[in-house]
Amino acid sequence: MVGYFPALGVTTGLFELGVAAVALRGPGDPHLLRPTALLLVLLAGYQFLEVLACGSPGSAWPARLAFVDIVWLPPLGVWLIVLLAEPAAAWVRTAARQLFYAAAALAGWALLDPSFVTRTVCNVVLARYEHATPLYVLYGGFYQLGLGAMMLGAAPALAATRDPTRRQHLADVQMGTIAFVVPSLLTELLVPGTAGTMPSVMCHYALILAVFLARLVRREQHGVPLATIFRAGA
Repeated sequence: MVGYFPALGVTTGLFELGVAAVALRGPGDPHLLRPTALLLVLLAGYQFLEVLACGSPGSAWPARLAFVDIVWLPPLGVWLIVLLAEPAAAWVRTAARQLFYAAAALAGWALLDPSFVTRTVCNVVLARYEHATPLYVLYGGFYQLGLGAMMLGAAPALAATRDPTRRQHLADVQMGTIAFVVPSLLTELLVPGTAGTMPSVMCHYALILAVFLARLVRREQHGVPLATIFRAGA
């Protein structure tokens, strides 16, 4: 571990858990708020597991569990779009189902294959994972495809949905996804020293998605002030 500072990961994770807790115990439609809360828990789980991975570089288990945790983000995000749409396009429903199957297979692979992550190198606030298996590209391809489905799947859902609140919810999911995916790609492409840190970069930028999900929670809970949400989740 070289000059790694866990404060950003811990703070981000606590914020995401706080909003998730409020989503679960407040008013609003539980069929929408529960998957939203689970998305936030997954984001927080990655943050804490990355901190553990950087604090125990001799063990690959925290890093492998981090990949098991975050692999569920794309299918759950697409499923949230399905729940919000009225109705969801057939291809979006199919994509959600197939992404869940693929995520289960990839999670099992990450757990069972010791070569999935062999070493974690951390610097400042980013982690770089070393993979002995060249098949890791399958995981990366799945993840990019899943995030693309989140961004593109919200478009037909917005077109089909007439309820103004659900349309705003869908816009939050779409804009939150775009707002963390695009900066992540630009960071790895343009910032020196970030090559190979995409999972870590994306999950730090995913704080932006968490903020948009907090907006969704506030709106669904009948206009509860955002400051009240954060105080209640503290």
